[in-house]
Amino acid sequence: MSVERGSGVGHAGCALIALATYCCAGSISAADKPKDADSPHRFYAGVTIGSLEFHDSYGGVHFHDTSIGLGVFGGAYLKDHLSLELSYDTFAAIDLHDLAGSGVTRFDVESRRRTAALSVVREVSMRDIFEWRRDWRVFGMAGVYRSNIGRSITVLGAGQSSSADEGITGALLGAGVLYKLGPVDLRGYFREFGVLDNKEGRDIGIVVQRRF
Repeated sequence: MSVERGSGVGHAGCALIALATYCCAGSISAADKPKDADSPHRFYAGVTIGSLEFHDSYGGVHFHDTSIGLGVFGGAYLKDHLSLELSYDTFAAIDLHDLAGSGVTRFDVESRRRTAALSVVREVSMRDIFEWRRDWRVFGMAGVYRSNIGRSITVLGAGQSSSADEGITGALLGAGVLYKLGPVDLRGYFREFGVLDNKEGRDIGIVVQRRF
């Protein structure tokens, strides 16, 4: 059983790559401004809740499913607007039943996906650029990830079942919006996995993080 291999990231993926590259390149002069009031906060940590769209295949049959999962993460600011972030999340990635296989075969498939990712996150402050009163920021991220996929396949009517684990390593790109509210940050994000070869899937979610 293998992960579905797509032909490319499409228009949405291209836009995501452009935004992530722009943000991570550090070309915005705002990053060179003096440290702002929250600069003493050099670390942050928090929790995420996200929705994962995961692609997979079995016996030549391609399928996908969407699930909700939780994650934790922590990061350290390398300098203003630039941080290194480590995250871990878990999803019940696939839970589909009575799928049509080859011939008259039908099967159930269940899988769980656990992913650890290391990313560089580059923020751009809208307040610095447009002199907004509120501290809204956009960010891009680029990194690597390692997923462990545990699968269980049951062939209906045959009484046959099997399970297997598979490890997947790849690159990710992401982007989002962040709002600073005192020592607490709220953010929404979008991440695409497997962007350099074939897409594994994507997730979108919300984050509550605490700086310290």
